[in-house]
Amino acid sequence: MVLCEDGECSVCLLPYSRLDRVPRVLHCRHTFCEPCLETLSQARIGMLTVRCPLCRRVTCVGLGLSLQEALWIDSERWDRISQDVEAEREGGEGGSTRAKLKLPTFLKRLSLSRQQQESIVPGSNV
Repeated sequence: MVLCEDGECSVCLLPYSRLDRVPRVLHCRHTFCEPCLETLSQARIGMLTVRCPLCRRVTCVGLGLSLQEALWIDSERWDRISQDVEAEREGGEGGSTRAKLKLPTFLKRLSLSRQQQESIVPGSNV
């Protein structure tokens, strides 16, 4: 039985985002947003623990690390966030929503802009 969409956290039922609701994977491979994982986490003797709300398995993190440092981002859901933002933008929804570029696309655009800047040298006689 599925209680929520694939693009939303099954604890808070809010959609994942790249800024404040980043999808993180527990060691049991269930995914939840960062704020919910922070709420579920407990400091125990020498470590931080998070009990999965679905399967009840415990993920342990050393106290020297934060959950953001210790837990992987769910890349499948992360990629869908980008596609959803682009689909919204192309769908004609008004507003000032800026689409987030995937890293390879961003680097490609960055390298193109750098090449153009390097080829234009004002005041050179060469």
